[in-house]
Amino acid sequence: MTQQTKIKLKRYGIFTLIILCAHLLQNSLMIFPEIAGIRPILLISIAVCIAMFEGEVIGAAAGLLAGTLWDTVTVTADGYNAFYLAVACAICGFLLRVFMRNNIITYTMMNSAVTLFYCVTYVLFFISARGIDGSGEIFVRYYFPMAIYSLLLTPLWYVIIRAVSTKFANIYTEY
Repeated sequence: MTQQTKIKLKRYGIFTLIILCAHLLQNSLMIFPEIAGIRPILLISIAVCIAMFEGEVIGAAAGLLAGTLWDTVTVTADGYNAFYLAVACAICGFLLRVFMRNNIITYTMMNSAVTLFYCVTYVLFFISARGIDGSGEIFVRYYFPMAIYSLLLTPLWYVIIRAVSTKFANIYTEY
């Protein structure tokens, strides 16, 4: 196994551990602080950040892993989180590779768009479509504050993923 392959495997292993830790923080009771009964969505932010540093293929894999873990504890979204995060992370990785620069402002914009779009589509597909009354009120009182709380943690995830990506960057040598 070459040195570059070992470095990639270490980096992907650390990203997997970060996703697993975020899954535990997001979905375990009383580990992450709740504010007025609202907890942040950590898996979206981490998967989008990994996609920004690793590109569309690894980003889609990270989104698929994060979404699958999330789907294991969600009652209503049968595969929706895995599908949504895989597609969203692939799009983010592609946009960053082709059109944008990788910085915290770009990450904040992408993460905001992906998180807010997730909250809107979740309310539309899983609350409004089931005929639950007051879906607008549920969005305003629960899902929108959840998205804002998630976005407040954006710089933390960017710093962590960037540090891992920089520490375990590919070393290309010319002979």
